[in-house]
Amino acid sequence: MLDDKKIIPEALREAMGSEHTSYKSTKKFLKNLPTKGKHVIQGPGENAGIVDIGGGWALALRIESHNHPSFIKPYHGAATGVGGILRDIFTMGARPIALLDVLRFGTDSYAKKILPEVVHGIADYGNTIGVPVVGGDVYFDKTYDHNCLVNVTAIGLVKKKNIIYGNALTAGSDLIYVGGRTGRDGVGGAQMASKDLDKMDESAIQSADPYLEKLLLEACVELAETDWIEGMQDMGAAGLLCSTSEVVIRGRKKTGKNLGAKVLLDKVPTKASNMTPLEMLLSESQERMMIVGKRAHREKILKLFKHWDLEACVVGEVTHDGRYTLQYTKGKKKITLPMEFEEIFPDLQEDWDIKKWQTQKGTHKKADSKLQKEIWHQYDWMVGTRTIKGPNKPGHYAILDLPEIKGELIIAWSSDEGFSDASPSKGIEHAFDKCLKRMKSLKAKPLAITNCLNYGHPRDAIGAFSETIDALSKRCKKTGIPVISGNVSLYNAHKGHSIKPTPVLVMVGVRKTK
Repeated sequence: MLDDKKIIPEALREAMGSEHTSYKSTKKFLKNLPTKGKHVIQGPGENAGIVDIGGGWALALRIESHNHPSFIKPYHGAATGVGGILRDIFTMGARPIALLDVLRFGTDSYAKKILPEVVHGIADYGNTIGVPVVGGDVYFDKTYDHNCLVNVTAIGLVKKKNIIYGNALTAGSDLIYVGGRTGRDGVGGAQMASKDLDKMDESAIQSADPYLEKLLLEACVELAETDWIEGMQDMGAAGLLCSTSEVVIRGRKKTGKNLGAKVLLDKVPTKASNMTPLEMLLSESQERMMIVGKRAHREKILKLFKHWDLEACVVGEVTHDGRYTLQYTKGKKKITLPMEFEEIFPDLQEDWDIKKWQTQKGTHKKADSKLQKEIWHQYDWMVGTRTIKGPNKPGHYAILDLPEIKGELIIAWSSDEGFSDASPSKGIEHAFDKCLKRMKSLKAKPLAITNCLNYGHPRDAIGAFSETIDALSKRCKKTGIPVISGNVSLYNAHKGHSIKPTPVLVMVGVRKTK
């Protein structure tokens, strides 16, 4: 037990202190972005941002990267990237209605090999779960030879009254595990995404199961129609650990209460034998969810999941002692391991020298029309019956029908087309202006932005990152268009080479039709 008292907290601190989960290198810059506005219901800090579109309806919006996993294990890396971003949307109670994929690949033989596998993974997951891929783009540059970029955006529709937040608010509430069983796949994924891609580790990549996520999606959307739960959180990065702790941390901030969590690891459904506490806590999956259920409605919640043929069980409770406590069996002995929240969830900040970005040789080249048609042919961009303009016509925009508000959703996305390499500020300005120009040309009211900021090792790229944020912040303030969600992907580097700064913007707007 002496070892567990030392080893487990250290391992949990490492996972929660990774760049992927703590944003320790970038959060001091990100806080300068405008995130509030007249239409904003939820900004950064939740699973997805949400904007009001009128008539009692709202849009959920988020972008994510699955860069390292897609390079290491292309099919499953890309597929689970789609699963992960869809999960971020329906975790908020929203039904996903659209996907975009923005892809960047190298020019070497490996890049040519993995591109079809990545596209296949995106197509299989989106098509199976029934969400259309309505847009995106593909560019090639040797800077991505060892670090492909796979950025996926998802957009969902939710009644304002059905929005769910990822929080626990009351001591005594249930922590309910639902979805796929825990295995050793996906262990250490968060840490892997926070390191240079010099060593390939396939064991950290999750396995995709879109059929299971489809059931989970439908169950969670139905659950959002009830008043049975306090919150919901996915088991993506850092798995069970992150989900059970994040809901409590958010709840502590909202309520001011000294909330904690007790997690009963012996109750966790597993698909591998003799799993250690750390493996159960850190295994990641797109097809598992943590529900913060109101104790009085426990049986109804479990019955709903059983109706959708999903395995669900109570694996813990929200406490009022301010601690993160694990209970499990070791040998024949029952172990209780209480830890202070501050001990394993420190508020970290890592500072790097702000250096001017050094321009690289090489140019961005857009995929030719033949290749684009080959890619789009694999995506069912009409499923769901909302798509008015998808990849069937050229242009970095899509149009979806919103009969709920007698309007249409306009989605515009950017490619900085390599401008950020020469000037990070000009690159993001170019991307922003292209999106805004499209909104104006379609007579849509722009509501919000989500962004994925793909950069190399912070020792090389934090200066470019800072410059990007400053320029984007100025554009947002000038136009009144807030950033409501996003993702940062650092450490896109290999053997001392960092990729070119590659920011991706997605802007959403609405226009009335009647």
